[in-house]
Amino acid sequence: MTSAAATAAAVLATMSMAGPAAQAATGGRTGPQPVAGGSDRSVAPVDLGFAPDLPYHSATAINDRGVVVGTASGGSYDLHGFRWAAGRSAALPDAAPGPSEINNSDQIAGLVPQRSRPNTGFVLGAGRGVVDTGFPVRDQNERGEVVGGLWGPDGTGHAVRWWRGQTSDLGAPPGSSSDGVAISASGQVAVQISDADDHRDHVARWAGGRLDALPTLPGGGAAWATDINDRGDIVGWADTAAGSRHAVAWVGRRLIDLGAALPGRTSEATAVNDAGQVVGQTFDADGRPGHGVRWDFGRPRDLGTLGGPASSPIAINDRGEVIGDSTTADGRRFAFRWRDGRMTALGDLGGGESHAAAINDRGQVVGEARVTDGHTRAVLWP
Repeated sequence: MTSAAATAAAVLATMSMAGPAAQAATGGRTGPQPVAGGSDRSVAPVDLGFAPDLPYHSATAINDRGVVVGTASGGSYDLHGFRWAAGRSAALPDAAPGPSEINNSDQIAGLVPQRSRPNTGFVLGAGRGVVDTGFPVRDQNERGEVVGGLWGPDGTGHAVRWWRGQTSDLGAPPGSSSDGVAISASGQVAVQISDADDHRDHVARWAGGRLDALPTLPGGGAAWATDINDRGDIVGWADTAAGSRHAVAWVGRRLIDLGAALPGRTSEATAVNDAGQVVGQTFDADGRPGHGVRWDFGRPRDLGTLGGPASSPIAINDRGEVIGDSTTADGRRFAFRWRDGRMTALGDLGGGESHAAAINDRGQVVGEARVTDGHTRAVLWP
């Protein structure tokens, strides 16, 4: 679900980043303050404790057994992967520096950043070594299939799937590029198609060896995918004929306009669970981020915020629990977990900020929390 996280990160990058100056302006308070409709206390994080000499850490994924993967970094290309389980962290092999996925069979996949050539990816299976996939991994399912895009020197690319040591080209329409965005439990793939001439992106579903283009909104033209569930439902957003942007879902070949229920706002869907519940982000008429939303059978539910103007959901588990980041009344940013109609702040380590990355079906959340010197630590919120 990496595209959802990237979308949320881009949205929240437009919000003020609180640090020591913001703490001083708020009397040195390091935790989020109570908000109406939310919990009156934040959830304390567990520091995963890997490589404390490196300044920047982030937990990136967690499986349903509670096993966590993440990274520690001293700079752009100084990246070190780790695995955490039962209270202990261990370094991954050097060939697996940027883990972003872990399934319940303990297969880990992710990114290998490169200085002078295109980034690649890796798969690390339990009991076997690291495999170079040759492409950056975007998503992984429980069978161990991984997807992404393989790009050539001419700038065009094709969506690809790796499984059991074999890479399959998922194809692209003539004159277009494709990229594998997300994969379902049965191997259906949400594919992003880019037209080389006018960049009118659209969405396709790959299943059973066939790439099937999906409809766009009437008069709109462009559409983008972010996630797919185990039923093969794809979510994302699409341009309208009026030039707006609406969250959408493709169920089979049927396109559902989720954003139509939010008049006066633009919207983007970022994730979907196996029950078909969808979460996403809203924006006002001027493009400013607004409240996160969960759609249940097409009906939107406002998730609220931690007191500030915006919340940005990035993931939803099969119990309907939502995670993301939200601003506070004093301009800081904290991770949140929304469950049973209440948004709860996920606390920091004294630095006044936190960021959520992933949630499992037990409701455990991982991400990063800022410490007092401005650096970050990889954390788990139970």
